[in-house]
Amino acid sequence: MAIKLYPAPRDFLADNQEFLEKYEVQSQLNRGNAAAHQDEPCSPGLLFGRVELDGAPVLLFGNTLPWNLCLNAAPDVSGTDEAIAELAAYLRDNSIEIAGVTARETLCRAFMEAYGGQFRLRSTLDIMVLETLIEPPPCPGTVCKAGMSDLDLIVDWKCAILREAVNEEPVPEQVRETTVDQLERSVVWLMRDERGEPVSMANSGRMLEHGACVSGVYTPPQHRGHGYCQNTVASLCRELLSSGKSYVTLFVDKKNPISNRVYRKIGFEILEDSSEYKLV
Repeated sequence: MAIKLYPAPRDFLADNQEFLEKYEVQSQLNRGNAAAHQDEPCSPGLLFGRVELDGAPVLLFGNTLPWNLCLNAAPDVSGTDEAIAELAAYLRDNSIEIAGVTARETLCRAFMEAYGGQFRLRSTLDIMVLETLIEPPPCPGTVCKAGMSDLDLIVDWKCAILREAVNEEPVPEQVRETTVDQLERSVVWLMRDERGEPVSMANSGRMLEHGACVSGVYTPPQHRGHGYCQNTVASLCRELLSSGKSYVTLFVDKKNPISNRVYRKIGFEILEDSSEYKLV
């Protein structure tokens, strides 16, 4: 096993193009992070590389502080545990800071065991994929893109997502900054009921070569169970598929089986799990 580091994220993308295309959905975090910083020089806090055997990739990794170390490996490749042990030893021996680890659960477990230290589970998710939309039963209301006049509402809802999903108190100023950017790019969708009251939201996020990621899905508790979420997400999926994307993907909290069933009803299927652990 050997560790290969890249001078810049763009080199990581170019050298691992075949893997990243074959496992586009599973590797979307590493791919997205590398693309966002592709022209910056790598450093310990912006580190992209792979562990390889005889020149072939076994494990891909990206460390983008303050975010977690992200790991990707093909589901059927051998030698993954040895590659993870090699990476963990390299990070420790070179005092490279990490915030935590994000990967499918088996990779996270192997890494934490090899790396040592104390880790706290932040989230356990299912990565779901939709290729053909199953139209949901319609419900009264309309779905359209949100505008800047909806800023305060959407910030409140995005803060509520963080409280519910990861049990963390958000920093409203940071949420507001991200939301302003999303509204300026017209990627946030709101459903309003027949009285015009906002009842659900979703936004398109990471754009991949063949697909797109949906995130920020939220329906306030008092509006749940009426089909608003299904119709909001379906409208966004319809838009993305009609724009030429082959599939839509989203991350769903494993602790919320109701959401899982809601998404299955409109055509989503589970592809892989994804866990996030923070180093304490």
